[in-house]
Amino acid sequence: MLTLAALVFTSVPCPLPPAPLSDDWPQFMGPNGTNTVELAGASFDWAKKPPKVLWRTALGAGFGGASVQGGEVFVLDRDPEEFDVLRVFRLADGEELWSEGYEAKGRLQFPGSRSVPTVRGDLVYTVGGFGQVTCFDRKAKAVKWSADLQETYEGELPMFGWSCSPLLWKKLVIVTALGANVGLVALDAETGQEAWVTEGLGYSHSTPAVLTLLDEPQIVFLSTDDQASGQDLAAPTRISSFDPDSGERLWTTVTTLTRLPVPAPLQIDRERLFVTGGYRSGSTMMRLAKKDGAYAVETLFHVERGSQIHLPLLCGENLYMLANENWNDQRNRRAEGGLVCMGLDGKERWRTGEAPYFGRGSALLVGEHLLIQDGMSGVLRAVRCTPEGYRQVGEVDLFAVGDTRDHQMWAPMALADGKLLLRSQEELLCVQL
Repeated sequence: MLTLAALVFTSVPCPLPPAPLSDDWPQFMGPNGTNTVELAGASFDWAKKPPKVLWRTALGAGFGGASVQGGEVFVLDRDPEEFDVLRVFRLADGEELWSEGYEAKGRLQFPGSRSVPTVRGDLVYTVGGFGQVTCFDRKAKAVKWSADLQETYEGELPMFGWSCSPLLWKKLVIVTALGANVGLVALDAETGQEAWVTEGLGYSHSTPAVLTLLDEPQIVFLSTDDQASGQDLAAPTRISSFDPDSGERLWTTVTTLTRLPVPAPLQIDRERLFVTGGYRSGSTMMRLAKKDGAYAVETLFHVERGSQIHLPLLCGENLYMLANENWNDQRNRRAEGGLVCMGLDGKERWRTGEAPYFGRGSALLVGEHLLIQDGMSGVLRAVRCTPEGYRQVGEVDLFAVGDTRDHQMWAPMALADGKLLLRSQEELLCVQL
């Protein structure tokens, strides 16, 4: 436990193609914000040469993934009920280089951190579960500035705490205020001074995404007016778009998803976007049009299956989605979930059901292969993307949990310099691919 003393792709035209594998993974969902990279010459024949664990280090409980820049790994950790702590490790060997934190008293449902740090140059940005936005200076190894979303914007704590990761746009850092009168807020990345705010947007656990729709950069965000608990939470979900420079609202539409939106929207091409959610709320494909300055949103299809936590991955003309959520977590319903391959027409090509089920794990797209961390056991699988059927090409048990319980390994992974970073509720692993 941490203490205060410890604080010192595709055939579909898409404006965001898979990023070339680099030494950095500086933000939530990677260099281009889609969890996709190209890795020339990668081999997934793990029977002959399995991935090697380079190092592992203890973490507190949580769901916040890692980011990487300049050979350093950044993770927001938490001392339960007391502090949030930014911890910095050397990518090569896992040595902890420094840590710094701030007081954040209280206990969240599902304890621990839940966001990914965003790194640009010498500055690191984090959002804590109680709404503290913090900018750390890497050279000084200290807090440069901070803002409190509850105190300044009367933000209301979401059911599971603030879960968005900081979004950088030009000289702005954009976060979810979630106040009655302020939905999103943009702060100057250097000083923390307010640049713009939007009107109130309700509740969300989702991270805003910059999508280039109709050749225009737009911040697109999912939110809902009501929070609730239970199994069946399908409800009207608001999808809002804003100009990232000014915060001006461009368009808003409503679809039926969930009262607890988590995955960000996914851009398909210059006109289409895909939104999904858990709790039996399903997924929707939409098309955006603009005529005489007015935007129009058309629903192309809605399907019953959705992803509760993580964004689907687009490979070719198919989406690959872990359709696992509270409803089908029960053993007698797992055949309804698993990994799903869905065409861009909404038709299901195949799904794995309970063999394997995968839990609410995370996935990356590396070339034409999916890397999937099982959310229950932490088992890492490599799967070839093909609409012909499930083609697993590699599997390795990295955490060896030894039982069938859900160990809640739901954090997003990171891939930098050929090294994969995964976490459990107890430790962070670095694996050489």
